[in-house]
Amino acid sequence: MSAGKKAVAVVDDDEAVLDATSSFLEALGYDPRAFNSGEAFLASGLTGDVSCLLTDINMPGLNGLDLQERVRRVQPALPVILMTALTDDTTRLRAFAGGARDLLRKPLAADDLIRCLEDTIGA
Repeated sequence: MSAGKKAVAVVDDDEAVLDATSSFLEALGYDPRAFNSGEAFLASGLTGDVSCLLTDINMPGLNGLDLQERVRRVQPALPVILMTALTDDTTRLRAFAGGARDLLRKPLAADDLIRCLEDTIGA
């Protein structure tokens, strides 16, 4: 991790969203770690080296809700923020029942992401 910067894992199968979100986090002073799938994040072994996990819900293979569940088993204190363009009551209930700190709507609003990160891990 870069000196003084909090690492944030960003998981999204949409390369444009992944790049834009990572660039935005870097501009805010965070150390983004980008992954194009939940499997890639888990395989990296970084669950203990990041301050927060920001993940899309709707991805092929391991979706964000299942990723949250797996992360909880190995790193229960890691804050998880979920993001999705498609929300319904079932998804919302499962997200928060699984321990999500927040569920953000895509496209992400900059102010919402900033507030959520500041509330979750600080600036």
